[in-house]
Amino acid sequence: MERKEKLKNLIYKLHEDANFEDVKKEFEIEFGSVDAGEIAALEGELIREGMPVEEVQRLCNVHAAVFQGSIEEIHAQKKIDETPGHPLFVFRRENDGLENYLRENLDKSYGKYKLEKSENNKLDLLADLHGLRKLEKHYERKENLFFPYLEREGITAPPKVMWAVDDDIRELMKKAISDVEENSDSFEETIDKMIFEIREMIKKENEILTPLLIQNLKAEDWKIVGESSSEIGYAFNGGIEGASPSDAATWLEGQEVIVENKDLEIEDESEEGFVKFPSGIMEKSEMIHMFNTIPCDLTYIGDDDLVSFFTEGKNPVFPRTRTIIGRDVRNCHPPKAVPVVEQMLEDFKSGIKDEEIRLMTRGSKIFVIRYFAVRDEEGKYVGTLETTEEVSELYNIIKEEVEKTR
Repeated sequence: MERKEKLKNLIYKLHEDANFEDVKKEFEIEFGSVDAGEIAALEGELIREGMPVEEVQRLCNVHAAVFQGSIEEIHAQKKIDETPGHPLFVFRRENDGLENYLRENLDKSYGKYKLEKSENNKLDLLADLHGLRKLEKHYERKENLFFPYLEREGITAPPKVMWAVDDDIRELMKKAISDVEENSDSFEETIDKMIFEIREMIKKENEILTPLLIQNLKAEDWKIVGESSSEIGYAFNGGIEGASPSDAATWLEGQEVIVENKDLEIEDESEEGFVKFPSGIMEKSEMIHMFNTIPCDLTYIGDDDLVSFFTEGKNPVFPRTRTIIGRDVRNCHPPKAVPVVEQMLEDFKSGIKDEEIRLMTRGSKIFVIRYFAVRDEEGKYVGTLETTEEVSELYNIIKEEVEKTR
């Protein structure tokens, strides 16, 4: 039996609720060690054979525990995750800072609140739970900057599984705050699960994701990641030597000019920097400034479902980084949203729909997200345009004017 088949059989045994310690012992006898690439291939094959992402996600903590400590170290090069300021160094040190935050802040305030549910203990716990939500920036960088390059190399299963778990953690963080605020009896169950999942994700990022990134990202990829990281932001890296924003900036400044990234390069085919339209002509620089002044974010997806353009205004509703150019739009959304995206694209391509509108609220802010099927003169589908705008101020103005006329 091939090595991969043996690994798959172990996963299926776990899936069928075999004794964990027995499976772990069998793994250690059969393999001794396994690299992250084999784990990625294994997860991908399971999904291709029909196992839902949610099932692989459910197994992820289990098989990560089996594989933990057995992933072979990469000795062929100086490990980039040991280079101060490097994006991967910063990412891993954020995990150190996160673990420290859990141990020195959340674990302590949570423990005190369980012993004595006083108002002061409650406020301290809520403050630490709110502080934990900075973790979202760490996950956003992983999802928007690291995953596109793994997908480029055909490694799709680990990103899907990790993103699904990230979303679960996001929901658990929100629920933990809500449970404590509302004095819910389930707050301990929620917080225990949240802390467990966060710590398990730290292991997955350090033991599985890191080797995949080292093996598959090129020097020019890391430079682009470094350039885009500050746009999303950092978390839990304060006071950690070599992991501050200034350390990241210093590393970036020290990089040589990179070879052009052919996947992201868009050639200017216009004459002398002008773009000609049927209705007029504009300088390329004017177009860039115009697009980035429009009060909404624009994103264009071609008929191949790949992102080919987005505007870069000063206050984007959703963070966009240039690594999404050429990325399948499905991979730009959490796994649970993919069926909705696929249905919309199918409806646009078949002609059933020409437009979809969604509303989203975040605190006092109101967002309108609109999707338009783009068609040529003959009505053939050529792509999808997404517009996203924060409209709470506009809504209030309209509301006031309407009330004046009544």
